[in-house]
Amino acid sequence: MDHPESLKITCREAVLTVFPDICPEFLLKASEEKGHDFHEVISHVLDQSEDGKSYPKRPRTNLKRKRTEDGAEQANDSTRRFDNDERRREQKTLTYLKTSKILLQQGFPLVAVRDLYATFSQNGQCLYPTFMAMDKIMSEYDERDPPFTLKKRPIKENASYLEEAIEETIQNCEDVAEKEALIEFHEARKARAILRAEADAKLRHDLAEADNFNHAKAEGTVTTCECCCDDFALNRMVHCNAEKCHFFCYDCARRMAENEIGLSKYELGCMSMDGCQAGFARDQRDLFLDQNAAIALERIEQEAVLRLAGIENLETCPFCPFAAEYPPVEVDKEFRCQNPECEFVSCRLCRQETHIPKSCEEAKRENGLSARREIEEAMSAALIRGTPFIKENGCNKMTCTRAGCMNVQCYVCSKSCDYSHFDDTSRGGKQGNCPLFDSVEQRHEAEVRAAEEAARKKVEEQNPDVDHDMLQIKVSKTVKADEEARRNRKEREFAGFHARNRVLNPPAAPGGPPNDQERQPANLR
Repeated sequence: MDHPESLKITCREAVLTVFPDICPEFLLKASEEKGHDFHEVISHVLDQSEDGKSYPKRPRTNLKRKRTEDGAEQANDSTRRFDNDERRREQKTLTYLKTSKILLQQGFPLVAVRDLYATFSQNGQCLYPTFMAMDKIMSEYDERDPPFTLKKRPIKENASYLEEAIEETIQNCEDVAEKEALIEFHEARKARAILRAEADAKLRHDLAEADNFNHAKAEGTVTTCECCCDDFALNRMVHCNAEKCHFFCYDCARRMAENEIGLSKYELGCMSMDGCQAGFARDQRDLFLDQNAAIALERIEQEAVLRLAGIENLETCPFCPFAAEYPPVEVDKEFRCQNPECEFVSCRLCRQETHIPKSCEEAKRENGLSARREIEEAMSAALIRGTPFIKENGCNKMTCTRAGCMNVQCYVCSKSCDYSHFDDTSRGGKQGNCPLFDSVEQRHEAEVRAAEEAARKKVEEQNPDVDHDMLQIKVSKTVKADEEARRNRKEREFAGFHARNRVLNPPAAPGGPPNDQERQPANLR
């Protein structure tokens, strides 16, 4: 007879083989109820799934690195919680209004009551935004021209509302509306303290930087950034690792790194205009890269190395950078991440959390992907295309910037191409081909509308009972006006660009197509 502990282990391992993301507590309870018989436990879970009750899954680890929130983020959290349109529209109770007015007088004891109440009304009778607005006014006003008529004597402080006592007051308060006002008051004072501390820290930093620059100037250790051409103290600059190094300020180096990350590149090259091919040493990168940028560069490099290695059947986790060799998807449809901070099981077909034994379509319906959402996604897919990029301006010959790809394709038809693919005869093309230049706004609008109509037709055929009005993509008049203004601005830019392009590209000489670099506008090289 097997030992009870051995039965538990065998049952747990057998169930985890079938349901690797099952909640450990649920598994333990089900195992005990079924006498640690893994056949019974698996049948129980499958029966639940057939009845539409998905088994509880292991809580997902937060993959974002834990960080101590800075003061500004804490203040922003409070603002999102207490200062929003929905809260301003809420009907306030008399207790909340009365308590808020008392607390505002405690927070601003020299301001006349009528001015406090007027600001309170302007902010939807919400305590938090009123407090922050009053504090901003009081901290910025000119003593020779105060914004309000100030009292000669402040009102008497209530000891229960002092900063050292407010938490106990909140804890002992039994009235829900009164406690709500007290919490807002407490959070507003904390946000004020945080913002003041950060403003003071910034002021001290600016003064220290000015002093450092003046000291460097006196010692003759000031040099010019070769990117922005401003002068900086030498100890506030980074340099490439060339034999004759070039110096750049932190901000220019940081922006260059952010641009490279946006282009899915990881190699940070020298920005000098003399064609320097050097990079930046690790100690120099550490001076201008923050933690998030450094992590992003490492991940991009890892992905590029794996892609260039050409490993057959390489599969990646959709939730983290972990990758591993896997058999064909017909053999194993699930990917089991071995990253200790992730360990998620995903479907290799739809790259979502595993939904076995359901198919991807069944899981999609169960997760409530609405018919309208399908239309919206089709519109987005038409705009973004299979390769995830969107053109802002320039010609339709697009080059992917990802390391190991560098594919050149047409923005109109998405086919791989060179200049002969287009209608510009001066570059080897012919009339009737895809246009080399056209209005990106008109193209995007036409493609998105076509995708919307095709998706709507498909959805209506699949869901004949759906309310057709629910499938309409509606936007406000303000959004329509903004879109129209943006569209007109882009059209004017395109007209000016196209006019310049005609000047820069005269008809080709009989000797053959000209050199691309010579004929291409400077902003497209």
